[in-house]
Amino acid sequence: MIKFYYIFFIAVSAFANSQIYNFDFLTKYNTHNSKNGADFDTVSYFNSDDFSYYLKLSKSEKKFSAFLTDEKKKLVHCFKVLESNVKGEVQFQFSYEYSRNYVPENSSENYHFEFSPVSETAPKEVILKVFKSKKSKKPIFEQNLTLLPANKNLFAMYKKSILRYLHTSEENSFRGNYMVKKVVEKHKDFTCEINLEEYKNIDLELKLPEKLIIDNSFKNGVTSFKVIQF
Repeated sequence: MIKFYYIFFIAVSAFANSQIYNFDFLTKYNTHNSKNGADFDTVSYFNSDDFSYYLKLSKSEKKFSAFLTDEKKKLVHCFKVLESNVKGEVQFQFSYEYSRNYVPENSSENYHFEFSPVSETAPKEVILKVFKSKKSKKPIFEQNLTLLPANKNLFAMYKKSILRYLHTSEENSFRGNYMVKKVVEKHKDFTCEINLEEYKNIDLELKLPEKLIIDNSFKNGVTSFKVIQF
């Protein structure tokens, strides 16, 4: 059953003149690996007009956090998330903790994406081939993408949710107003399947304090996200 989330943020006086981030879209991708039976969810928030920043949830047994990545300013802002349930609705409250430098994973690489159509009839399908570089002739892996029509190009939501570890300096090479609904990645002895279990419009505003708390203990600045289970 689809679970809907009511998102809110309580501002205080310290945030009066701070930077504001707005999010209007939520996605929840479920990933299943047939080899080891691993099954997990990836919950992300986006501004569909500006994919240079995005918010991801991270939940463990001890802590529930949210990480706001700003690729332009090369910063990751970390929030503590308080979860409650009111009349059957899950409510999240975000409390700013600190910020740290951001360096993309595999930033020394420059991956190249190529798309080729499989089916133009609904549902539309394409093959995504990922290469180590533009000069590479053999892809490191391929994915069959089933697409869902959208009012704008929303491929970046899938890329930043699932393929964020593949650093590329290329502009979005995907063409067309779609979002990724389903992904099948086949290997010799296992299959990885990714499904868009939930997507919805939201109205979330996060404010940063005027003076950030910078944590320099992260030497390489790379942000890794744990999965979240709902």
